[in-house]
Parts: sequence; structure tokens; C-alpha cells
Amino acid sequence: MNRKHAIKIILSLAICLTFVFCMNMVNGSARAAEESSGEAVSGTSTGAAITEAPAATATPTPIPTLKIDTSKVKLNKTKTFIMQKKKTTLSLLGLPGESISSDVSRKRLEDILGTAVTWRSYNPAIATVTAGGVVKGVKKGTTIVEAKIQNTTFRCTITVVSKMVKKDFSKFNGENFVAYCKRKGYNYGYAWVGQWKGRSKKKSTYRGIKIGSSTSKVKKKYGEFTLKKCTKKDPFTRTKGLKKSKVKKYTDMKYGKYRIRFYFDKKNKVAAIIYSCNLSRIKKRALKKYM
Repeated sequence: MNRKHAIKIILSLAICLTFVFCMNMVNGSARAAEESSGEAVSGTSTGAAITEAPAATATPTPIPTLKIDTSKVKLNKTKTFIMQKKKTTLSLLGLPGESISSDVSRKRLEDILGTAVTWRSYNPAIATVTAGGVVKGVKKGTTIVEAKIQNTTFRCTITVVSKMVKKDFSKFNGENFVAYCKRKGYNYGYAWVGQWKGRSKKKSTYRGIKIGSSTSKVKKKYGEFTLKKCTKKDPFTRTKGLKKSKVKKYTDMKYGKYRIRFYFDKKNKVAAIIYSCNLSRIKKRALKKYM
């Protein structure tokens, strides 16, 4: 290779390198321009999304406190009797809407009234009370349960009577009925003894209830109770003595498998008293001679 040919090769390489360098500069400028333009567009759209004002939230309208006319409000009971371990429900009447004896009603009315009804027992050792006004007898005695709303207090006197025990089945027929059934073996079968209007022997129960006693007196001695309607399913309702006494409803005082059943006439007077053991086993055929 001569000197002249070598110079031509070097010049060709230099021209090629210069061309490549220039092309790279042009492409770089174009990309920079595109990126700059892209950032501007992106900045416009994205920035608008980021700086967008949050949606306005509605402020809840406060429920106005309702002033109660307490002269129209009263407790459903001002005096009652309950047996140990039994319950009764107190409620305020005359409030807007409904009684607040249940927790659901109580919460709903608290919103309307702007305040809560508070319940308190003066002596929880005798009777307790829940936030919904449910009173439970604890031990024999008398106390007061109060309900307070908007600085007004309402009170109920609660008398707790003794729970049913074995001695409650004494006196009625000479020998204690529970002891009698166990001695005879009737506690494994069934037994009953009773009295009604027109029958010669008329003795009172251990707590002093007899034929002719009022419903209110029975409640004072045994606590509140629910009356059930007499039906054909009850074997004693169909006996001559109870038919003649025109019994309408009854209630039971229970002690294990033993019970005292009080039947009431249309005047709400005790018309018959039945002591029984395993009452559900007593069928119509067992009372045939009394039909």
C-alpha cells in the first residue's frame, strides 16, 4: 500500500465518524424535545388529577333535644311483688313514640330525647335492675327502683317474696304434701289433692291463700304471675267441682316436680286450689270419679 492510498482510507474513516456523530446529536435533540413535550402534557393531565379538590361531605343535621312534658310521663308500675329469682319489666309511659322497656327502643328514643333514661336500685342486694328496666328479685325484702330522665325521677316500690320451698306444701292437708308423696312413692308416679267451692274441707295454703282470695292477695304472697286460660287439655278443668265453680284461668307455683295450681273465676277470685306431683302424668281416667 502506498502513502497516497493510506491517506484516502484515513480521510474516509474520518468522514464516516463525523457523519455518525452528527446523526447521534440530531437524534438526541429530537428525543429530548419529545420527552420535554411529553412531560408537559403529562404534567398538565396528571397535575390536574392530583390537585383536584375533594368532594364536599354533607354535615349531618344534629337531632334537636326534645323537651318532655314530664307531667304526662309515668311508670307502668309504682308498686309490685316478685318472687326471688323472678323478673319483671318496668317502663316509662307517655314518652314520644313508645315505651322504652327494650334496649332497642331505649337507644332510639335517646336520640330523640337527647338524653338517656337511667335506672337505679336503691338496694341491689334485694332487687337489681338493668339499663332496660328489667328488675330481678334477689332476696326477700323491699326496695325502690327509680327511673330518671331530664332531671325527673319516677319510682317503683319492689317487694321480693321468698321462692317456693318444701314448707309451702305444708298445712293444706295435714301432712306436708312433698313428704307424703315421697313416703308413698308417688313422687315416681303422680298424686294430687285439692279443694274447690262446695267441698267441705277448706284450708289455706302455707302463705294464707284460700278459696275466695283475690288475685291481688295471691300476688302479694307469691309475686307476679301470668294467668293461663283453662282448656280441655287440663284434666282438672273438666271435673264437676271446677265446672261448678266456673273457673276461667289458672296459674302455677312450682317447686321442682311439685306445684300449687290456683284456679280463678270470672271475678278474679280463687275458686279452686290443687296440689300436685308430676301434673303432666295425671290423665282424665285418673279423675273419672270426679267428672
